[in-house]
Amino acid sequence: MIIASDTTSLIVLEKLESLYILCELFDKVLIPSIVLDEMKVGSPSIHHKLQEFNCLQITQVETSKRLNSLLSVLDAGEANAIELAIALELPLIIDERKGRQVAKQLGVKVTGFAGLLIQAKRKGILSATDAIALLDKAVENGLRLSQMLQVQVRTTLLV
Repeated sequence: MIIASDTTSLIVLEKLESLYILCELFDKVLIPSIVLDEMKVGSPSIHHKLQEFNCLQITQVETSKRLNSLLSVLDAGEANAIELAIALELPLIIDERKGRQVAKQLGVKVTGFAGLLIQAKRKGILSATDAIALLDKAVENGLRLSQMLQVQVRTTLLV
């Protein structure tokens, strides 16, 4: 399975040294080059880290009217990730609320960091304990998830 990705989950997984989860879940994760640029701001060596994983592929996104329209309401990473997902008819990893809403309105199937943890647990890539530990660390590191969503994710992981 191939999926497109925005920035946040990639940054979170990189900080948690857990990018391997993406390669266990997906054959390919397409990352718009503008998303890579956003990631370089907080992690200048990120490009080298991404190259360690064969499933992670940086790609150019073609400029289009739709992309320009998305850029008027979203940041460049989100807009490019959504455009890539639509153009190639792919699901999308995106965490920001506004970006998720726009993507869903445009018919894109979305998941985020919490959804990735649930998928990884279901596929036996992570134990419930390890997935919850990653969730806790991500929240400690600044990932914004509502308390209600955290409880839902923990409950789902323990089932």
